[in-house]
Amino acid sequence: MINENKLPKLKEEYRWNLLKQQFDLDPSNVMYKEIKESLNRILHYVYSYTDIKFIDFIDEKVLYGYIKYHISINFSIVDFMQVLKDIKNFIFFLEHIKNRKAIPKVDFSTSNVRLWLRL
Repeated sequence: MINENKLPKLKEEYRWNLLKQQFDLDPSNVMYKEIKESLNRILHYVYSYTDIKFIDFIDEKVLYGYIKYHISINFSIVDFMQVLKDIKNFIFFLEHIKNRKAIPKVDFSTSNVRLWLRL
């Protein structure tokens, strides 16, 4: 019988392992070195600040939240350009490594006034 006090911890451990597995990247992949750290930072953000269990549910709102998070901590982990690169690397990972069809439509152009006003 599972102790009910341990159940939330088991659920979170399961969620972490599930997410981590989806973010896995084969070390022999040519892009491994370039995008591994970006994927790790996004993984930690998704785990810590959302309740998402599957990468297919990471959408534009979550990725824009990733930017807002780094703004809120004054870019103490990585700078603004690296945050944008992390998102681009994640999108590359989804599209070219995971071969997903539904890719978040993230627009970093200066014409995306709605994004820049929200940040």
